[in-house]
Amino acid sequence: MLARSRSGVLSGRFWVLIAALASSGAWGCSGGGGLDPVNGKVLYQNQPLAGALVSFHLENSKSLETQPVTGLTKEDGSFSLSTGQVDGAAPGNYIVTVVCMVPEGGEAKPGAIMQGLPEMEDRLKGKYANRDSSQIKVEIKAGQTELEPIKLE
Repeated sequence: MLARSRSGVLSGRFWVLIAALASSGAWGCSGGGGLDPVNGKVLYQNQPLAGALVSFHLENSKSLETQPVTGLTKEDGSFSLSTGQVDGAAPGNYIVTVVCMVPEGGEAKPGAIMQGLPEMEDRLKGKYANRDSSQIKVEIKAGQTELEPIKLE
């Protein structure tokens, strides 16, 4: 119940509590300080992997409602992480999944996953597609902008 004075106005203690919660990061993004720009690179058999969707899932979150931060690899295998609405990622430990959808028997092309091409298959045969079985783990530290390359075999 909200504390109201006799005049019906919310008391000063209520506003102090709201200010404390907001400044402590109790509402909004985890990490309390927002998102840092994060870039990385994916190599498959020691070659840049183009057209792959890279998803970072918070390690301790089992909720399907927690949105992963993602990136789409370019021709040189590089990617930048984003929530879809905001660029960057919060510090934390992540499980990484990677899928590279290509036309059956074809090569990956950046953006191919977004084009909705029929008869698509994962070039990686689903080996890195499931967060429950992925062995790729990455820690993102506060202020870190460049990750070590993710090397897939």
